[in-house]
Amino acid sequence: MIADLQYALRMLLKAPAFTAIAVITLALGIGANSAIFSVIDTVLLRPLPFKDPDRLVMVWGGSSREGKIDSNHSFPDYADLRDQTQSFSAMAAFARNRSVLNHGDESQGLVGVTISSEIFDVLGVAPFLGRAYTRDEDKPGAPPVVVLSYSLWQRAFAGAPEIVGREITLASKPYTVVGIMPAGWKFPVDSDTIDFVLPLQPASTAELDRRGNHFLSVVGRLKPGISTQQANAELTTILARLRQQYPDTNLNWDAVSVVPLHADLVGNLRPALLILLGAVVLVLLIACANVANLLLARAAARTREIAIRTALGASRLRIVRQLLCESLLLAVLGALGGLLLAWWGVDVLSAIGPRSLRRLGHLSVNSTVCAFTLGIAVLSTMFFGLVPALQVSRSRVNESLQQGSKGSTGGLHTGRLRALLIVFQIALSLLLLTAAGLLIKSFFTLRSTDPGFDPERVVAASLSLPRAKYPEPDQQMRALDQVVSKLALLPGVEAVGGVDALPLSGSIRVSSFTISGAAPVPEGDHPGAGHVVVTGDYFRAMSIPLLSGRAFDRRETSDSPPVIMVNEAFARKFFPDRNPVGLHVLLDRDVEAPPCEVIGVVANSRHDSLDAAPDPEFYLPLTQQPTGRLDLVLKTTSSPLSGLDASVRKAVREVDKDLFIPLLRPMEFYLSIQLAQPRFNMLLLAVFGGVAMILAAIGIYGVIAFSVAQRTREIGIRMALGAQRGQMLGMMLRQSLTFVVIGLAFGLLASIAATRLLQALLYGVGANDFTTYAAVVGLLGGAAVLASYIPARRAMRVDPMVALRYE
Repeated sequence: MIADLQYALRMLLKAPAFTAIAVITLALGIGANSAIFSVIDTVLLRPLPFKDPDRLVMVWGGSSREGKIDSNHSFPDYADLRDQTQSFSAMAAFARNRSVLNHGDESQGLVGVTISSEIFDVLGVAPFLGRAYTRDEDKPGAPPVVVLSYSLWQRAFAGAPEIVGREITLASKPYTVVGIMPAGWKFPVDSDTIDFVLPLQPASTAELDRRGNHFLSVVGRLKPGISTQQANAELTTILARLRQQYPDTNLNWDAVSVVPLHADLVGNLRPALLILLGAVVLVLLIACANVANLLLARAAARTREIAIRTALGASRLRIVRQLLCESLLLAVLGALGGLLLAWWGVDVLSAIGPRSLRRLGHLSVNSTVCAFTLGIAVLSTMFFGLVPALQVSRSRVNESLQQGSKGSTGGLHTGRLRALLIVFQIALSLLLLTAAGLLIKSFFTLRSTDPGFDPERVVAASLSLPRAKYPEPDQQMRALDQVVSKLALLPGVEAVGGVDALPLSGSIRVSSFTISGAAPVPEGDHPGAGHVVVTGDYFRAMSIPLLSGRAFDRRETSDSPPVIMVNEAFARKFFPDRNPVGLHVLLDRDVEAPPCEVIGVVANSRHDSLDAAPDPEFYLPLTQQPTGRLDLVLKTTSSPLSGLDASVRKAVREVDKDLFIPLLRPMEFYLSIQLAQPRFNMLLLAVFGGVAMILAAIGIYGVIAFSVAQRTREIGIRMALGAQRGQMLGMMLRQSLTFVVIGLAFGLLASIAATRLLQALLYGVGANDFTTYAAVVGLLGGAAVLASYIPARRAMRVDPMVALRYE
């Protein structure tokens, strides 16, 4: 075997051009597979870094009538689910939190979570220094304690172990540090770095009892042997009991969704990644077909060498083994080149990929990826090396020796095999290019979709009030009103608004209601719509047109009659034949409150995503529906506005030094997040489709060039008998284009069948879009004609006298 490998290496070194082309071709195919597999490994295959991660689930709630079961829970609902369930060994709740660390003369903004004490049992993690907190520390009035992240411990306290047991100040309130989380620990459902962990301990008894306040995400650990379906059925039964016990708040809260934590994190990445994996497999198959064609061409030139070895006693098995050794060396060299490409490629994928891709782990070329690369290298060897080796080993010794050193035409069977490989490459290339074309058209259609607001010169920032400092609704409302008023006075700021759920955030909450004067509906069948809390100038800051009525203003106070505004979708669905302005709506979540008067109608804006049609929504004024968290939006007079970030922070700190705005981002940033996944899919498939087209063109070029070289004598005889040069060109082109047309036909059939799998990734374009198919056929057909024409021109330049002396 060693001798075979040494001989194979010498033979490859004797043909550096052939070796370089084959290795580069394989490196492209193998490298693309390795890079995508590194993503598959990180996102789909690698288990989450928790104890028994397959038993971890997210528990979402909602209304079955709305079809969206992806909402948070209230604290009382969570407590009932936790205490009554028999399917979970532990269940925990959490919510995002922001605070300010007052350390020395400096303050720094922090991102954290408030969590119930069960979270440590659910995730199977514990502080590496100190302890976790107890369930008693979740209760109102308990001594304030905090667990720090390893990163904050190192950054702010230089890793001093004596910080455990001491007090630190968060938002001007002292907390005792009871533990430090391990290095590298990440909260599993948040892409941001977590600086601190606080007990859930509600700020007041009123918040503890408020069933309509759905602010908690719930994660649980299933008992061994319990499926998600069983857990889902049990929790649904519990919710049914809660609906009967608390009809005022839980009437429409009747559905639950138990989703494996890993699946919840992956989301819609799974189908896209599997499609990309299929795409790179096609690229590899095209690369292997290309190398197989190169090997067949090279084998024709080595027929005499093989015949001599056979005549000297070498068996057919010995010849095949020798040729497979050469193929194996090519595959190994291609795999090494592929690993280098993958090493660079994972950095590119991390840079252009959506945020959900990066939060699942660091992409890397690890031992698993290397083993995968080695495996596909071996499989590739069998695909592109075995058939040429078997074909050349069938050569007839006498015929090959009689041909001398001129080589062989390879026979009718070899010619058909090479033609079949060209058809195969063209068909797969068309399939890839069609998929890429559909995603390109879908992406640009999505990018041109009107989000319902004007993002130009608008920046946004999140502001969360410390719950311990602002426990009461009127305190929250006054603080946020002061912040908005301060920001409106900044130079270069045209308008300031606030909203509890930014457009395109997907975090809008749904509430049921009753239209005053409408026909009664059965209990539990009341209509529902998304609701958003805003400040009066929000619509002006976002350039959302007012269609009728008026917007919120200073007339809306906590003591004035309740009012709402609705969007166009709401008006058309629930008031199809009349203007809703002046009519009244009773919100089911507060049955004791008087009906709300509709004072205005605004244009639709998209809250869930760009590719989802606007849903019916209604807006509540902040002054009548206080909240502790608000996304601030500032419309500026110019873009970019230098120094705005510092000015905003200063204005906010003037209201309260413990308030902190982490980062101002333009609204274009949130649009780009919506486009990140489609852009990622489009770019990769476009690259893979382009590589496939180039490889197919190289394959066609090689086949025609080899055919011209092998048919030199025939061409010379034809020209000596009077054939024109143009006829020779036509003869060679017909040979090539016949294969191309057959390949395009098979490719079209494959595309029509396979692109249906893309439908879930497409927006505004069908899987059988005619213009895309026509453009792709024209592009690939043009590339094939060009790749055929260049070598076919050599047939026109053949000198008949030279050709006749070829023998």
